[in-house]
Amino acid sequence: MKIRTKISLKDALEFFLSLVTIFVFQGCEKVINVDLNEAAPHIVIEGLIYDTRGPYTVTISKSGSYFNQPVLQTVSGAQVIITDSYGITETLNETASGVYITSKTRGIPGRTYTLKVISDDQEYDGTSTMFSHVNIDSLSLVKNQLQRLDLGENTHNQTHVDIHCFFKDPEEKNFYRIKVLKNDSINTQSYRLYDDQYTNGEETELRAANATVGDTFRIELLSLDQQTYGYYRTLADLLYSNPIFGSTPANPNTNLSNGALGYFGACAVSSKTIIITDSMINSVK
Repeated sequence: MKIRTKISLKDALEFFLSLVTIFVFQGCEKVINVDLNEAAPHIVIEGLIYDTRGPYTVTISKSGSYFNQPVLQTVSGAQVIITDSYGITETLNETASGVYITSKTRGIPGRTYTLKVISDDQEYDGTSTMFSHVNIDSLSLVKNQLQRLDLGENTHNQTHVDIHCFFKDPEEKNFYRIKVLKNDSINTQSYRLYDDQYTNGEETELRAANATVGDTFRIELLSLDQQTYGYYRTLADLLYSNPIFGSTPANPNTNLSNGALGYFGACAVSSKTIIITDSMINSVK
């Protein structure tokens, strides 16, 4: 006996679309292996030396597990030593749990600084060279025309005014980070980084931030060595990566030895401040 089943055009179309959807998602599938087990904590060392007056701070903690990342265990009782290329050595004082402060170390461009941390019979080392101090010549407002698409599918121009930083790049290999403080508060995810590969020795202009009326901006230009730049570069990639389409997150690059996480850097810094007013915004052409 033959049984005939009548399939409507609507049912056939829905079945076809379901098959297409299955094949599309199978083709886009990317395996992401995430280990949710309790991992052994790593020591985390973070320290920066500037060419401005100290003291400078080195903080030491231990990384948490997947289930306890927001809370880091501080590391107390460590021996923390900074030595520069002129042979000046200082053992830092612990002023709070996991916080170690300098008293005589000076940040001077051209010098190389070595950090040594001894904790739980383990030694961790990091080295960084302070590059040339580069002055910010000026801050200026620049109009930036952005075109966007609204819900009605009509395009229109929206005017934005940005703060641009101008400086003369030295005749040497340089790496920079622009740090923006708005009303004395820093955006911790603000990692505007620049490699002078194509502008070595030239007058350089970099966008720093979007200007907003009534706010005070302090723009800092940090001269970094390549290793510190690499740390910030990989950190920025992690902060702005898409966890859905990206691969398994990794730790940022580090210049520290023996499996330590974090960074130790020496950088020269210059800064300028600008207060944004209505008249300044309106005068931008």
